Formats: sequence, C-alpha cells, structure tokens
Amino acid sequence: MRKILVDCLSEFFRTAVMENGELIELIIEEKNKAFTVGSIYIGIIKKILPSQFAFIDIGDFGDTFLHITDKKERNIFDNNKLKIKCGQEIIVQVVKEGTEEKRPVVSSMITFSGKYIVLLFNDKGVSISKKIDNEEERDRLLSLGNKIISLSSEELGVIMRTNCVKTDENIIYDEAEELIEKYKNVVKTGIYTKAPAEIYRAENETEKVMRDLLKDDTDEIVINDISEYNNFISNYSGKGKVIFYDGTVPIFDNFFARKQIEKALYNKVWLKCGGFIVIDYAEACTVIDVNTGKYSGGNHRNTVFKTNSEAAKEIAKQLRLKNLSGIIIIDFIDMMCSEDTEKITEILKNEVKKDRVGVTVVGMTELGLMQLTRKKVRQPLSKALTCRCPACNGNGFIFNEYFIADKIKDEISSIFASTIYKKVVLESSKKIIDIFKGKNNEYKLIEEKFGGKIEFNAILTKNFNYYKLEKYKE
Repeated sequence: MRKILVDCLSEFFRTAVMENGELIELIIEEKNKAFTVGSIYIGIIKKILPSQFAFIDIGDFGDTFLHITDKKERNIFDNNKLKIKCGQEIIVQVVKEGTEEKRPVVSSMITFSGKYIVLLFNDKGVSISKKIDNEEERDRLLSLGNKIISLSSEELGVIMRTNCVKTDENIIYDEAEELIEKYKNVVKTGIYTKAPAEIYRAENETEKVMRDLLKDDTDEIVINDISEYNNFISNYSGKGKVIFYDGTVPIFDNFFARKQIEKALYNKVWLKCGGFIVIDYAEACTVIDVNTGKYSGGNHRNTVFKTNSEAAKEIAKQLRLKNLSGIIIIDFIDMMCSEDTEKITEILKNEVKKDRVGVTVVGMTELGLMQLTRKKVRQPLSKALTCRCPACNGNGFIFNEYFIADKIKDEISSIFASTIYKKVVLESSKKIIDIFKGKNNEYKLIEEKFGGKIEFNAILTKNFNYYKLEKYKE
C-alpha cells in the first residue's frame, strides 16, 4: 500500500512517499519555484569558449552552461562544425539545477517526459527501459516506438519507460500526441517571444511524483491544504484516492513519517541482521562501507553473505531516500567466493530497478569495490534539510583550544612587534582565555618582551573557536 503525503502548510511542498508505513522518498520543494529542471527558455548566447561550453543568458537567472563538447547537442552542429555564434537567440532546456558552486546546465536538445514515454526532438531511435527484461514485451514496445516516431514529420527519438509494461497502446499513443503538440506550441511561442524569457514551465517534483507513481486505486494522496486538495482532485481524479487531511496532529506525525525523516540524515544505518552501513559524502563521490557489526552467523561465509545481501537491499533504499547521485562506491565485506560476489551484484541490480531515477551498476573494481552511478535530478536530502555548521564551516572538525590559544599568542606578538599598537583586548570564551594565560600567567612574558599590555573580556559563545582582538595605541 502506497501513501503519498503532501504537507503544504509552509512555504515549501514537502512530499513523503510511504510504502507499507516505510518512508522511501522525500521531496522538498519551494512553492512557486521560479526555476525548474525541464523548463524551456529562449536565451541569448553571450560567450563561447571553444571546445568547452557556451554561456547562455536565460533572463532573471543570468548565464547558464551549454556544453559544446557533447556531440549529442545536434542542434548546434552542422557537419561536426559549431554553427552557433555570440548574440544569437537559441531555445534551451534546463537539464541540471545550479548549486552554490556551479551554474545551471542547459541543453539545446528538447525533451518532454510523460508517464509512459520520453520524446527527444531532433533525435532519432527507440530506447527501452533497462528495467524491462521480458523479451516479448521489449519487442512489442520497440514496434510501438517506431510507430510513434512516424507521428511527427521531424526527427524524433523515443524512450519507452517502465510504466509502458502491459499498458494499452492507445493510451501511449494519446500521450505521444499530447507531447508532440506541446513541443509545437513551445517552438511557436519561442518565435514570437523576445529573448531572454521562459517559454515553458516544467512540472515541479511533486507533480512528477504523482505522474510516475500513481498506478492503481490502492494509491492514496493525503494532503493538508484545502486549495491544493481541490487542485489535486481535478488533476489526479481516477488515478488514486485523494484525501483531505484536517487532523489536529501534524500530517507527518500522524503517519509516523517525521522520525523517519530525521533518521534519514544519519550516516550510520543498522541492518536487521545486526550489521550496519556507513555512508560518507565527498565532493567527487559517495562512499559506503559495509560492516558485520553485532552479527555473527557462525559460518564465516554465511555471515558475510547475509550481511552483504541485506546491505545491498538497504543501500538501494538509502540512495533513493537520501537522493544520492553521481559516483557511488560500495565497500562490501570481502567475499572469497566469486559466486557470492555475482549473487550480491544481482541483488543490487534488482533492487535499484525500483528507483524512479536511473541507476547504473558498473560492477566490481580490481580492488573489490562496487561501482555504480545515479543520475542527479535534485539536491540530496542532506542539503535540503541541513545547513553548514557555523563552528566548523562544513569541515566536520574545529581546531582545539590549545591551537587557538597559540594562534592568538602569535597574532598578538606580531601586533606588538610590527605595528604602533601597544595594547590588545582579547575577547573570547573563558576556556580559551584561561589556556592563553597559562597556568603561571605565561602570557606576561609577551608583555615584558614587547612592552605591551594584554587585557581580557570573557564572553559566552557557542562558537568554540571565536576570538576577537581589539587594538589600542596606548
């Protein structure tokens, strides 16, 4: 039984996907968000760096990146030669959100996603979801995809999504015609719109969840805002049961989601067998370590295999829940038998098929580390729910009081030796001041050496490394 909880009582939509009471996905998105992946703009090419990328001005959000090294960007090449130039108008689609460090990424290749198919305009060919492994069904969808291509006079590529399985062809045809008509309207709007400007607003993440996950009458959408409830009724009637929640207990508390959300931020996750996994985040990749922990199954091979198999299933859940993306390295417990390694790999491949986001299991490295990649569609849960620590500035550690005290001594010595100031007032916590003074008031040696005066102002502060030096001439 799947429930989709939508909390609207703040400036964000908070959407929790629950399966049999377990939280499997959480989407947090600003209401009326101005910038959405999938939105389409008529932009202006501001600058081109040969063999790298172009800067595209799309309006209020400034410049974005268009990778011109990617030969898939067929719209900007003519016989493998770049045909765009500065000042030119171009229709682009946002494919990746910007971050604090990086600008948004756009593409000149327009795609439209539906529940059953994805249409790629100015592309060609039929692709079928890797999650569909039935050969008979793949043949049916391949034939259907080729028929869809014939619906448009333009070059068209089609991706048949997992939801296509056992779906009536007429339903898929209807969706294809709707997406083609949507593309025509976008192109027409772009012709008559002054750049830079938005010409198509994509669905937000909550709407995408509804589109992708609602399959039958067992699904429920539970929502706690009457106006949004009425909106959902009109858009998703017949695709699940929409329920208005007006209880006095907060919606996430009522369905036992809040504690699971808080728990999802921990980097250590226990397994049912007594083992655990530890998830460490880095800028370049995510590393996951598997440990036997408290579990001892008697036979070493059985202990390792059971721990690794439970870890593989849990890791697939955590990728989706924490919304981890990019390169992911898993350090499973060493398995001496290649047969066990193959089984664990197969378990992991089957589990990640449940993910709405594309996951590729690359396989084991020579060092015995499992590699996989997951497509980035939005920021990870940790960034959505947490902020940078003001004490450590996100490093995960702070300097100890003795290091800070020594640093202060060096700074004061430098002030007395190199400037006209002969009096310094040190403002900091009592602990740092006491260490700075020393057990026998060793700080006076600095006063004697430089003929200066040091005074103190002890304050209460949560920033353990905080100190401030005020300088005076006399």
